[in-house]
Amino acid sequence: MEGRKFPIFNDPIHGHIELHPLLVKMIDTPQFQRLRFIKQLGTKYLVYPGATHTRFEHSLGVAYLAECLLKTLHENQPELNITKQDFLCVQIAALCHDMGE
Repeated sequence: MEGRKFPIFNDPIHGHIELHPLLVKMIDTPQFQRLRFIKQLGTKYLVYPGATHTRFEHSLGVAYLAECLLKTLHENQPELNITKQDFLCVQIAALCHDMGE
């Protein structure tokens, strides 16, 4: 996965993150875009003004963290034989985990 050049998103928590073009196509769908309007923390923003995160932002961060987890497993446990397809499948699952909300 070294040296790749994928689209970059500026995540409010994790900074600049790169996502596979297939993930970007999924993000660009109306079904995923509706997550921009669903608050991750419900009405907590009424008490904590900074708690304004959406399911959209949350899902991008989860996809990024899923990739970080797989990278660590890939490096520390090569016997797992984690493939690029595995990376993509886990990131897709992470990205879409809130779409049924």
